[in-house]
Amino acid sequence: MSDDFLPRAHSKRLGELERSNWKSLRDGRNIHRIDPAIREIVSLLNNKGYRTFSSCSGGHPTNPRWKVNRHESGYLAFSPPSNVAFALYLGLRKKNRDFTVEAQAVIDDGDGGDRETVCTRFYWQLSDRKKHKLEHYHKLFSQMREIIEGLPRAPGNGNEVLTGLFGKGNLQTGLRIVKGQMKRFTAN
Repeated sequence: MSDDFLPRAHSKRLGELERSNWKSLRDGRNIHRIDPAIREIVSLLNNKGYRTFSSCSGGHPTNPRWKVNRHESGYLAFSPPSNVAFALYLGLRKKNRDFTVEAQAVIDDGDGGDRETVCTRFYWQLSDRKKHKLEHYHKLFSQMREIIEGLPRAPGNGNEVLTGLFGKGNLQTGLRIVKGQMKRFTAN
């Protein structure tokens, strides 16, 4: 692989196995599943009590002849859902114009069965008008670390975020989904 691209620590097909996505760093074996360029960011988030269950640094090789999506996007997915995705978006949207950024709250029924997942996600993608250079990613990740360092510790149970997403009337449904997904994520 060229030194111009960030190394990948996971398969291209990220979501196929939950074991390949769960990133609880309390288990030291999981650190190798996180792309090296964002290990420090994921560790910092985990130390503050925010749980990432899936991540990718982006910046991996793609087809340079493509006119759109010339650069692979990166992301952090949080579960239980967290406001961190939105804090990163708001902190970076005008600060770093080299990247397009996006924050989402997502509920997914998995394969249509009992594999529902609710999470928040923060995405970044180097602008198509930019040439791929590692310095763009180093700057972005430095800015992300600054924002994360300024965040408070994660709230204990995250019920406020779930209430905001589901509403008070559906909070129990949201809690049931989160409990089920966390059980799946932490199973062997």
